Amino acid sequence: MKQSSQIIADKARDYIKTHKKELCEKFANLKDYPPISNPSAYFMAGSPGADKTEFSKSFIKELAGKEPERRIVRIDADVVRDFIPFYDRTNAYRVQGGAALGVEKLLDCVLTNNQDFLLDATFADYQKSHNNIVRSLHKNRKVGIVYLYQDPIVAWQFTQKREVLEGRKIPLDIFIDAFFAAKENVNKIKMEFSKNKDVELWLITKNLEQGIEKTYFNIDNVDRYLKIKYNAQSLKKKLKE
Repeated sequence: MKQSSQIIADKARDYIKTHKKELCEKFANLKDYPPISNPSAYFMAGSPGADKTEFSKSFIKELAGKEPERRIVRIDADVVRDFIPFYDRTNAYRVQGGAALGVEKLLDCVLTNNQDFLLDATFADYQKSHNNIVRSLHKNRKVGIVYLYQDPIVAWQFTQKREVLEGRKIPLDIFIDAFFAAKENVNKIKMEFSKNKDVELWLITKNLEQGIEKTYFNIDNVDRYLKIKYNAQSLKKKLKE
């Protein structure tokens, strides 16, 4: 079984490597997403199930309404997975490495071609998130980090429902790690780039059940506006109830 999983993982990465041109043409072609003189880079952050995907799509649509000339490439590993022809709902974790590589290839494309982009991810991987921001700044881009907070109980319930509908399983420990790491990382990176006016941090608080949403622009630290009543241990206990 391990050998079979590794073979699929290797095939997924190899497919992305040999189909970078097709990948960029599908998701970031220059006709639909023309280059602009002052492109921006947006990075979503937050736990799985926080409604980042829906928010990012609405954000892009709203910005397009205000500035029709700006067409934002949305980069999402979940969407890249669908580009891999042998991906199905049962092997999502096996092709995840290929999907992650696809995200990197798309970033190469949009950074090279001066296209606006939004990366829809959790921000739980500090080093990768940091590198992406540094790359964007080196391309003279303004950077917006959009941290979306959803109550972890509601977010976990959403991931459970999504698993039934889409087959995308997220283990509890990974969910909890991502929930806390995303917040820690946005604070850490904002502090590191605190003197750089081209890096902004936004906080969006949302409740899927009640539809309540508040937005805080250009903040220094999300903890000043957001109080989380759980630690990793108490959250795990609560989610297991």
